[in-house]
Amino acid sequence: MEQASSIADLIRMRMDGDVTGLCRATRSETHDVSLYATILLGSSTGPPEAVEALFACLRQRGEPHPGLRWQAAKALGKLRERRAVPELLRLLVEERHSREQLDRPACDALAAIGGPEAVSGLLDVLDQVTTDRPGYTAALVLDALARMRPPEAVTPLLALLWHHLPDHAERVVRTLGAIGDPRAGSALLVLAHAPASGTRLRRAAVTALHALPDAAWPPARRYPSAEPLLYEAQRDPDPETARLATALLSRTEDGRNHLLDVLRAASRSPHHPECPPHAVAAVCAHVAEAPDLFAVPDPGEYHALLRHHLRESAVPTVRRTAALALSAYAGAEAGEALLEALSDALISDAVADLIARLPGPPLQELLELLTGGDGTVTQQRGAARALGGIGHTGAAQALLTVLENGMAPTAVRTAAADALGALRRTEAAAPLAALAEDEEQPGTLRARAVRALGLIGAPALPVLVALADGVDNLSEDLSDRLVATLAARPEAGATAVLGRLAAAPPPRTATDAAVGQERLAASRPVREAASAALTERGTSECLTPLTSLLGPGSWSGAHEAAVRALLKIGTAEAHERVLAYCRTMTYLYDWHVEALDAVAEARAVRLGP
Repeated sequence: MEQASSIADLIRMRMDGDVTGLCRATRSETHDVSLYATILLGSSTGPPEAVEALFACLRQRGEPHPGLRWQAAKALGKLRERRAVPELLRLLVEERHSREQLDRPACDALAAIGGPEAVSGLLDVLDQVTTDRPGYTAALVLDALARMRPPEAVTPLLALLWHHLPDHAERVVRTLGAIGDPRAGSALLVLAHAPASGTRLRRAAVTALHALPDAAWPPARRYPSAEPLLYEAQRDPDPETARLATALLSRTEDGRNHLLDVLRAASRSPHHPECPPHAVAAVCAHVAEAPDLFAVPDPGEYHALLRHHLRESAVPTVRRTAALALSAYAGAEAGEALLEALSDALISDAVADLIARLPGPPLQELLELLTGGDGTVTQQRGAARALGGIGHTGAAQALLTVLENGMAPTAVRTAAADALGALRRTEAAAPLAALAEDEEQPGTLRARAVRALGLIGAPALPVLVALADGVDNLSEDLSDRLVATLAARPEAGATAVLGRLAAAPPPRTATDAAVGQERLAASRPVREAASAALTERGTSECLTPLTSLLGPGSWSGAHEAAVRALLKIGTAEAHERVLAYCRTMTYLYDWHVEALDAVAEARAVRLGP
């Protein structure tokens, strides 16, 4: 009978469906062989001999191979083996002080197996560890319960919440939020309101409340009702807490009235302690997200308040979210205020995008701002961006004029390049190509020209290929943009260039460069970006360059990405290359095992009946 002596032998057994061989290998005196055989058995169909081999590994005390019991627990969880529940619970109770620290794999396995016995056992363990030794084990048990989401855990968790504050409160609250049971609503509201909760606990409480079913909102309470208990959270210093509390308040009429009061009070007194800027921004953002919730017969006051905050707020975030809300709530009526806000340098880009999405956008006014000579640089930039976003092809000639005007501000020419790319006008390809290749032009403008060429498509590909030939002499911004643009092109020519860039030799280091030589190559970032682009493509043309990424000189992370891309290609040749790579390993990560499983599944190979 064959004895496994290496990872390559184990992989051969895995691909042959040899359960017996892997079970025998778990008893090997060679540490790596026994360890990885145990891991691979977790991919079996759970035949009795595999389960018994895993139980044998799990029960070894003082075992000579560190990690074997850990991996056995993980494998039993992966197999959803219910007979392992008592053994895993015993590990948590009896051996949580041991050197091996098996709490994590035991909890993970119990969460994967699930079922009433596992839930009941974990609750018993939780009661013991919070009484005896609060800390690591309790956190793992709570995380496991959060993944299982058992309704029967709600009452014990609420009891734990009050009896063991503050040791576990935040994790208990997160677990209750994961379960999403309305019975926890009232307690969570109290925690969201209480100043003593602290920022982290309030955020956890509001997050958990947000996870409750909409039909269960607001939680039943006699006094006070849910809305007043959220006022403090709505102005909490943590913006995420304020955002979530705002969303909860928007669910009821009383809550929406309070949010309107926040806008009113802030308009009268910007420094009012009950309506700080981030709370105002949270209201505006939610109006933008769900304008129909705030619909009223006469929206005039809402319009006026939003325009006020757009014009007068000293905080850019408030001005930006007010613009969002005004465009969503007022529609075309927001046009005049948004045009005025184009002059606000800190929010101009966001406002331009909003103008582009308006029904019946103000085309003539935008063209006048772009070409009339009276607009500021910020207004011209914003006008160009908006025209590109609108897709107004009639603006192409005006944008080309700005692009080719060497006396125009670089920021305006850059915006014109972006707009021409968005319009995908083929007549813009030649001037954009000239800019991209002109080393006298600002690097930012050249980079945006490259991006625009990529959007225009096929007429620009030769220019992109030519630029790639000298990529090491380009600025970092331009080289990054070039690779991103090639990555967005589906043509085989773009794939070939990416493959060439990915396979380029590593850059010389400072110690390699002699005095007087040219500057050091900047190819490492380019290699990594091109490699990442290839792994995202995953087409048959990428087979050879992806295989080259599996070599020892690749950047960190390239191996996993390349293997996943080869699996995406899914041909027999791609699978063989994955297997050839895995056989060279001296260790197996989870993603190696996943790759072996994927190939085995494609070949209809099962570990077990």
